[in-house]
Amino acid sequence: MTKRPYIRLLRSLGCHISIFNIGFYTTSFNRVFYRIGTTNARLWKIWFTIGILVAFGTAVTACITLLILPIKYIYELQRRIPSNIDLSINTNGGARSLIESSNNQNNANENDRDKLLIQPIIPGINVPLEQIPHFFLALLLCTVFHEFGHAVAASAEQIRVNGCGYFLFLVYPGAYVDLHQEQLQMISAVRQLRIYCAGVFHNMVLVVIALIFLLFNPIFLRYFYTEAATVYRVSKDSPIRDLLPVHSIIQSIDVCTVNTSKDWYQCLRTINDRHPQQSSGYCLTQTEIQRHSSHIELNQTSHYDCCQNLSQKNYCFLYHSKQYPDQNGACIEARVVIKHPSCFLNSDCQSYNSDSSCLHPFSSDNITRLIRITHNNGLPILFVGSIHEIYRTVSIQSYKPNYRYFPTMLIHDIPLFFQYLGAFSFALAFFNAVPCYALDGQYILSSFVEYLSPSLFKRRRASLLFGLIFGTCLLIINVSLAFTRYFL
Repeated sequence: MTKRPYIRLLRSLGCHISIFNIGFYTTSFNRVFYRIGTTNARLWKIWFTIGILVAFGTAVTACITLLILPIKYIYELQRRIPSNIDLSINTNGGARSLIESSNNQNNANENDRDKLLIQPIIPGINVPLEQIPHFFLALLLCTVFHEFGHAVAASAEQIRVNGCGYFLFLVYPGAYVDLHQEQLQMISAVRQLRIYCAGVFHNMVLVVIALIFLLFNPIFLRYFYTEAATVYRVSKDSPIRDLLPVHSIIQSIDVCTVNTSKDWYQCLRTINDRHPQQSSGYCLTQTEIQRHSSHIELNQTSHYDCCQNLSQKNYCFLYHSKQYPDQNGACIEARVVIKHPSCFLNSDCQSYNSDSSCLHPFSSDNITRLIRITHNNGLPILFVGSIHEIYRTVSIQSYKPNYRYFPTMLIHDIPLFFQYLGAFSFALAFFNAVPCYALDGQYILSSFVEYLSPSLFKRRRASLLFGLIFGTCLLIINVSLAFTRYFL
């Protein structure tokens, strides 16, 4: 009893649901496509004739690229294998350094290959959760504009559009237009090419628009925004969420000056890569150390915390002095220490006082850090923990608006959207231009072969079959390599 009304409701909405897929079909836009396509039809034909040339250029580029990528991958793989074999034979003590250098080289080779191969895009895995709205909006616009090109080109060629639809497969949206197939088969090959190439062409137009925006956006920002490392977003799970307000301007991290978002991330990487005892410290005299320390541990080992959780305000600092040249530990309140001059070595403190020592924050696991973040909206922030927590939960942009009514989304959100728009549009054009079954390239190749040899049916059929098998295999190999490199 409940099934029939449910089915009738879905049909009335033009909705169909299957496993991992939900779609909508409508005829509401047919008249819109017809009016747009029949208005200045001659200009549209010129426009879509240019589209044929663009699509052919994209197809040639895509096929050459897909042919080169696996060859490069195999070449790099063969270069990597002999070095591993040579090193595995050497088993003496000196082989360790060789193996480590070989592993570093292998990691570099893997990074190079990752840049060459096609990368799968999976929301929530390699697309941050906060960027998912940009992701879906850009993909939606790319697919709609792609199919809009097909629909308008068909209307300009007097081909009826039966309807259009949109679907969501797993988490990936897509669109399609339903054209009258009998009318489509009756027109000439050139007219068919205008229709089939329109989607690829429109995607490349979006690529050009995205590139123009991204090229001119920095020029626009210079006039209406000031360069500054501005806090754009702080995640809810960030340990410093309540201490660092949004729109604050970051001034420094420890002794590392921050002016832009690039500086921010570079400073975090530099601090993370250093050993804790090589990080920046603070100059204190022996008298100050004695006065402020709640506990001093002489000849402290590298795995012993001199504070032993005596207080949350206190932190263990390591230092060397003239009186006690070995490594010593002093448990001092962190905020007292950071008020003193910064240093890396004891020699840096001589200008402060000849009896000074450089105190470095202690870390027993080489992961935990004590860092000081200065900003314009309050006292310096003292953070104790992993640098990755700050890196992951705090987003920085390089500009702040000169006027209050200028939105900050022009700095980050809109450029990010255009980055996704350009990337997805190019990917859609790239893959659809390849002569592959079930993609636009199949119909483009069919019409092109018919244009070259309209009277030779057998030769045309053989050429079409060879081209489709070649393009399909080429695409499958590259996509398989991309997923293999990503998941293995």
